Amino acid sequence: MKNDSDERLLEFIELSRLFDRYGGLLSEKSRKIVESYVVYDMSLGETASETGLSRQGVRDVLIRSHEKLKKIDEVLKLVESYDIINEELDRIDKKLLCSGNNEEINDICNADISEIKKSIEKIRTIIS
Repeated sequence: MKNDSDERLLEFIELSRLFDRYGGLLSEKSRKIVESYVVYDMSLGETASETGLSRQGVRDVLIRSHEKLKKIDEVLKLVESYDIINEELDRIDKKLLCSGNNEEINDICNADISEIKKSIEKIRTIIS
């Protein structure tokens, strides 16, 4: 059974991941509030002081922004897609083991593996 702190942490992680992918689609005001909360780890009170809103106003913006980002992700599914791609890249990376007794074959295989690993890292950079 999950307790309240576990739930809040999962919500924070979800908001952070969604903000990372779709934060640019929020209004400037909402983006700054969410950014101060998830990126700069500011409390609701600190964010309220910075923005001139009440603590409850900041909380409301965070909740509305989180809901908006979830709706965007339901349509685009980028976060899920990135997770699947990363899992597959990890799986491929782990399978890139070359074994054999022939040194010439190992050299060729290692060169191929090196190129594949470079491609994997390039893909990871693009999707991050």
